[in-house]
Amino acid sequence: MSDVYAYANGGPIEPFWQRDRINRFFLLPLDKAVVTRIAGLSASFVASFALLLFGGFGMLLLVLALLAILVTGARYGFKLIERSSKGFLRPSDYPLTDDDLVSEYLPYKYAAMSLVFGVLVTLLGAISGGNKFIALCNWLFFFVAIIPAATMRLVITGSLRGALNPAEMIALIRNIGKPYAALAAFIFVAELCRSFGLTALATGGGLSVAGLKTGFGFATIIQLLLLSCAFWYFTYMICGLIGYAMYQYADELDISVMGPGEQAVRSVANARTIDIKGRTRDAMIGQLVSAGDIKEAIDLLSHDLSDRPHDLSLHARLHRLLVAENSTPRIENHTDSYLALLVKSENWREALELVGDALTRRANWAPRDADLIAPLAQAAVRSGKPQLAGQLIRGFDKRHSVHADIAKVYLVGAQLMAEWGGKPEEARRILESLLKRFPDDKVAVEAGRYLEVLNRTA
Repeated sequence: MSDVYAYANGGPIEPFWQRDRINRFFLLPLDKAVVTRIAGLSASFVASFALLLFGGFGMLLLVLALLAILVTGARYGFKLIERSSKGFLRPSDYPLTDDDLVSEYLPYKYAAMSLVFGVLVTLLGAISGGNKFIALCNWLFFFVAIIPAATMRLVITGSLRGALNPAEMIALIRNIGKPYAALAAFIFVAELCRSFGLTALATGGGLSVAGLKTGFGFATIIQLLLLSCAFWYFTYMICGLIGYAMYQYADELDISVMGPGEQAVRSVANARTIDIKGRTRDAMIGQLVSAGDIKEAIDLLSHDLSDRPHDLSLHARLHRLLVAENSTPRIENHTDSYLALLVKSENWREALELVGDALTRRANWAPRDADLIAPLAQAAVRSGKPQLAGQLIRGFDKRHSVHADIAKVYLVGAQLMAEWGGKPEEARRILESLLKRFPDDKVAVEAGRYLEVLNRTA
């Protein structure tokens, strides 16, 4: 099979700022798969206004319907970014079984990220005394210069915390280099086109909520349809641009490219039969699993992993196959390697789910790499999973008496005692021991503050 299919990620990649490539961004929303998605979202958008016929309650239903449409459309936008970043540049060629690879919570995390930026802009504006020039500079900084990097980080890590990490955003911008400024400028211009275009469409026909309540005719339906189509057209064009920029700088951003990029698959007689290796692999694995040949399916996926050892999507599928095979040693061996990649990429939700599954299979399980335990326990605390955090750190100081993360583990233990165990005195004792044994550790500062809070509360 490897002789039939070839990837294009080894060849030169056309820069996103070249004219031919820019033209393709404008054409991307006209891809069959994207047009179908836009048509469905726009039809739902227009139909939802019929809810206004139910009066005040209908207005509430309309708001909920519009939010649902927005979230559904945004999820596909993030799928465009994620798939494009991995070299799948034609939406019509996306693997059929990859929907589970893009987190369904990304639209909500993006909204939260935008809210954080908005709050920062407001606070900085208040500090500056309401100076309009400074307010404009703050807005341009967060919503033009920074948000593309934050969006890329959100897609790469799937984590809001990872997306808002200033050091990681700076590192991403530095890795891309000067072209990042061009990327931010292109996105800004596209956003302006979308905003002014939608405003012109809405005001040109005198569209208003009051008018919609009294009923609307064919012209109004067309106007609403154009509004929705224009919105999603520019949205998906921007998503394609961001995804392609990530694909162009995949090596610098540590992204595993799986798709064919711009190149066609070689050794295929008819261009219409061109397919990507991922889709063929998925189909073969599906056939093998259906036939009960789990071991052969695992061998097939393991072969791909030997070429792309850092590909999280392949690891996720391999782990599901290993669980289906039910070989405990193989499951645990893969759990350790997969877990290390998840922690490195700050995919905490998936990492904690993997830890929970491992502990369910064996109550005394622990990561073989002790360096993973403290970060995972801290993530469990942040996620409101105290029992999981407690299982991770239990006996850590005895098993790893000279490990550099003992202070972090002590702090996690104190948090568990104070916030979930109902034992503030025990928490204070742990924190005092931490400060005495590790006064120069970075965690000591946080531990001291936490101890002050506990003392004031007492």
